[in-house]
Amino acid sequence: MFKQVCIIPFRRDYLIKFNQMPETPLERIESIDMMRILEHGERVHMVKTQTETLSVDTPEDLKRVRERMQLDSLKGVYTTF
Repeated sequence: MFKQVCIIPFRRDYLIKFNQMPETPLERIESIDMMRILEHGERVHMVKTQTETLSVDTPEDLKRVRERMQLDSLKGVYTTF
């Protein structure tokens, strides 16, 4: 089983193009903006990784992630709390 984690980087020129594309029916129904790209005939690249990820859906999840972040050696790069 795979879990999808979306980190979606765009180059500036493609982001401008994406914003000019009209929303698509499936994008609206599923509330997934990547559907806009696919329905306009473009490709989405996914990368398989062994990295463990955590979901944040509840206050308990948030607490667990914050605790885990304290051990992250890169924490100083992306946050100041």
